[in-house]
Order: sequence, then C-alpha cells, then structure tokens
Amino acid sequence: MALRKPQAGDKLAYFTRRAIGKGKIMLWRFEGEELTNVEYTCPHCGHNGETQQVFEEIKITITDEKGKKKRVRAFRFQCDKCSKNIDIVRWTKKGRKKK
Repeated sequence: MALRKPQAGDKLAYFTRRAIGKGKIMLWRFEGEELTNVEYTCPHCGHNGETQQVFEEIKITITDEKGKKKRVRAFRFQCDKCSKNIDIVRWTKKGRKKK
C-alpha cells in the first residue's frame, strides 16, 4: 500500500515526526479525512512499514525519568512484523515557571 505523502499545499489536521528509541515515526492526517497515515521504522525489530488507521487516543501508564508512573494520552498502533505495540505519546505544553 502506497500512502499519499503530504505536499506543500495540503491542509493537514495533524502531523508529527518522532524518533522513539531506535525507531522513527511519521504520522499525518489530512483535513476532512478519518484515517491517519503512519510511516514507521519499528523500535523493537527495525521493520520499515506503512499503515492507516482511525486516530483514537487511549490512556496508558508510563514511567518517567524519575521513576514516577503517570497516565498519558497516546496513539497506539502495531508493527506489521513483530505485532508489538508502538505508542506515540501526546505532546504536552509546559506552563511558565514561577520565579
């Protein structure tokens, strides 16, 4: 399946490009479309793949750098080869620091 990559004039509802461990992920959704396009290199097995699925965020529990567990919203899809979950955690904006 060949995904249509975004061009300069396309209107996107969502776009992100991330590096997760040894893997790379590019995720985009055109305005007015339900499906999200995902082009990835799996961080677990190194497989290059493409997929499309509906954009649904779920709540998952992660452990941060300090060892604390917290619940975050993430987009989850599975690798075609190893069937392991790949989670893309939603970016959070940090507030201003108090002086």
